[in-house]
Amino acid sequence: MARKPATKSPPVRLLRRAKGPRARFYSADGVDELFSIVTALTGEVSALHERLRTLEEVLQHAKLLRAEAIEAHEPSELSLQARLEAREALIERVFQVLDGLVSPTQRR
Repeated sequence: MARKPATKSPPVRLLRRAKGPRARFYSADGVDELFSIVTALTGEVSALHERLRTLEEVLQHAKLLRAEAIEAHEPSELSLQARLEAREALIERVFQVLDGLVSPTQRR
């Protein structure tokens, strides 16, 4: 029996910010925010780990990369600058939960 091709439904647009007050689970100040930060970091690390491992496996299978080549690599100045910018963007995303909780004079 032949399958019917799946029809694509229109994309769903989600709100960028939740409406209403932020949910509180812990009574101590900052614990909910810290938990949100750790959860965001865990998601970032997990996704990056999966992608990196997949990339290494694909490159090694295609005989384009030796495992020891990664350890011996020294990035260029341009690469180091791009990494710095990416790191700053990551920090911004992870700590966005603190927006509004820290006054502008307390920020670095």
